[in-house]
Amino acid sequence: RDAGDRTVAVMDDLKKRRDLLIDDPDLVAGITARLERRLFPLIHQALGFTVTRIERFLVSCYDAEDGGVFHPHRDNTTQGTAYRKFAGSVNLNDDFEGGDLRFAEFGPTAYRPPAGGAVVFACGLMHEAMKVTRGRRYAFLPFFYDEAGARVLAAYQARVAATPQVSA
Repeated sequence: RDAGDRTVAVMDDLKKRRDLLIDDPDLVAGITARLERRLFPLIHQALGFTVTRIERFLVSCYDAEDGGVFHPHRDNTTQGTAYRKFAGSVNLNDDFEGGDLRFAEFGPTAYRPPAGGAVVFACGLMHEAMKVTRGRRYAFLPFFYDEAGARVLAAYQARVAATPQVSA
């Protein structure tokens, strides 16, 4: 959320999941190569967008025992996320119930790609990961952007770096 001139992370009941950031360079390179070969051409074909940047290599776990859910939200509404163009949701398993994606502004239909399959959507769409009711849903959740988005991000980072952070 935005707090003054910067975007800050807030943990509350909006989102209940556990995240693991992938930082192994070889694994990041392998994932990037697969996305460039298999997914990015489809994004360009279907959405007319050329991905040149990936934000975060994140695997999330939505666990039924924890009430795993991410209530309706948008992914690019803060100063620090305005550069994001598309979000990806790649299911890594299929032995769970619930956890489907829903875009309630467009109706009640829920979407669940098969394990290894992806849903890609504009970051400005209101969406949710519905509550997991049995098992654990593991998903790879990157954001995609381009050089124009990179300039927006760089401008935000420069502005924040030039402004001293006030602490309470």
